[in-house]
Amino acid sequence: MATEKLIRAVVSGPATAMDDAIRALMLDHEFQPLQASNELGGRGELQVPECDDVYRPALDSVVALLGKLGIKPAFRDFKNAGYTLENCRKAISDHSVAVTQLATKRNAALSLAHDDRELISRLEPFSLLEVDLEELLDVKSMRLHFGSTELEYWANLRRMAEEDSGVFLFRSGFTSEKIYCIILSLPGTTIMSEEQLHSVGLTLEEMPNAAGLTGVPAKRIAELKNEAAEAQKQGEELTRQLQALGEKISGELLSRYSWLKYMSEGVALRRMVGVEKDSFYMCGWLPAKIEDSFKAAAKALGCMCRFEKPGPHDTGKVPVKFKKGRLAKVFSPFVDMYGVPAYGEADPRLFLALTYCLFFGMMFGDIGQGAVLILVGLYMYKKRGSWLGGILACVGVPAILFGFVYGSVFGNEHLLPGFKVLEGNGVVTILLVSAIIGIVLILFTGVLNILTCFRQRDYRRALFSANGVTGVLFLTLLVAGVALQLLLAIPVFSSAVYWIVLAVLLLSIWLSEPLGIWLRLTHREEGQSMGMMIGVGFFELFEAVLGWLSNCLSFLRVGAYAIIHAIMMMIVYQLSAQADGGYSIFGLVIGNVIVMVIEAALVCIQALRLEFYELFSRFYTGRGVSFKPAVVDYSSGRA
Repeated sequence: MATEKLIRAVVSGPATAMDDAIRALMLDHEFQPLQASNELGGRGELQVPECDDVYRPALDSVVALLGKLGIKPAFRDFKNAGYTLENCRKAISDHSVAVTQLATKRNAALSLAHDDRELISRLEPFSLLEVDLEELLDVKSMRLHFGSTELEYWANLRRMAEEDSGVFLFRSGFTSEKIYCIILSLPGTTIMSEEQLHSVGLTLEEMPNAAGLTGVPAKRIAELKNEAAEAQKQGEELTRQLQALGEKISGELLSRYSWLKYMSEGVALRRMVGVEKDSFYMCGWLPAKIEDSFKAAAKALGCMCRFEKPGPHDTGKVPVKFKKGRLAKVFSPFVDMYGVPAYGEADPRLFLALTYCLFFGMMFGDIGQGAVLILVGLYMYKKRGSWLGGILACVGVPAILFGFVYGSVFGNEHLLPGFKVLEGNGVVTILLVSAIIGIVLILFTGVLNILTCFRQRDYRRALFSANGVTGVLFLTLLVAGVALQLLLAIPVFSSAVYWIVLAVLLLSIWLSEPLGIWLRLTHREEGQSMGMMIGVGFFELFEAVLGWLSNCLSFLRVGAYAIIHAIMMMIVYQLSAQADGGYSIFGLVIGNVIVMVIEAALVCIQALRLEFYELFSRFYTGRGVSFKPAVVDYSSGRA
């Protein structure tokens, strides 16, 4: 459960090899660089080299070209391609000219088709007219109005217009829902007001923009349709040509893009290097397992390389690299909420995954509801990309397993045999089992803390703290004594040796600081008196005893929620019971849904609380920082 071992590398070499070293050592290896000018202060005034990125303009050009072709930036192998900045510039320029020509022609054709269709839509309200629109819209001797009406009102409108000698109504166009019309009125003639026209079914509309409205509408529409169809066809053909060109050159463009991105990132990493006269220096963290390959790469460049193992003074400064594990990865977001463990501390991800599944299964044990949780979790994870969905799918498995233990299927405990929580001594048994599980886990986290302290060379805390050797031994002996006395009737409590050993263990926790100084496990801080150490130790001991008691009792909530689950489902079945002896399917479905939603949320929170407060705080601090090696993000065209 430990995190990967890291070492600190310090590299020096001739300034002429700096860029090659940055790429070969920082980018081609798992290497988290540190600011050399800050870390290597003993080497005088190290200067940060210039970071002018000569590759950036070409990189921006190829990203823009990929955008025109609809190609997402991605990595393509460029090793042994022999690329140089000049031949990349020329290749990108040549391809850009070809793409731009096709894209310009394509855009012009599609724009013409769009403009023609827009003009057709403006001409359609006048499609029935046999006159030149330009002359009609420019008429001076009569007043012209434009409107529309629904089909059912047209006969009445035409009859009203015929009765008025100074008004002429013409049908100019139509759609499936409306008839468009033009009203001509003689000078001095007043047509009905807009409200009156609306009351008889006619809606006056503003005259369309006259730009482009020329010729006889029907003929003009036919011409525009032919022109738009031809332009659309030409645009689609040019689009196919552009796509074919993109498919042809995409591999080369992505390869050149990857090379330029790689080189540009190398220039950006110069800011992490220090230069003094004709030499450069770099330093950073890397996994210990790649020490040999890293050293060989540095030697091939003519560089010197030395490695330093983290010491006790580096705790909190060394980044943490987690080992790979699928189950541990699923539960990583919960660990991130608490904080990354410091270097040398145990990796809590697998521990959390196993114990969280155990808690959830005990509290939410049901075969049917567990299966639903798996389905919902898989949907959230696969379709929505939610990390919480992955966790729900995982905890659904132990929910099913404990459902077999309880013999519960959607709350029905009579279909299968099993341990019945609400029958006999079930309540006492489940609470007792919960407390035992809590004690075992507290002891296990104490062992994890002891191992961590030894790795960090904090021997006083490893031996004499409440979560160290003395604390684990005290709690183990106390629990063992209670078990022997109550279960096997062995009179442990009447043994003076037993109580003396417990007292010695408590005393060693109380006097942990003086003992650590006496055994030379730690140094005495300036101004720290013996009385102060004894006083602080007493309060730490008092806090530890209360912590043991409260933590052990806190695990009773696991059994309590198992009891609550059984009671809630019993209530659902009672409320869904019918007079004829059966059950309402609707009531059972709604009841199961309500119980699942409420209890899943509560169980998730309570299980997480047990992890954070009763377990995590015993073996790691959560004050670490993640290992973040220098990498090139090829999926983004940005710097």
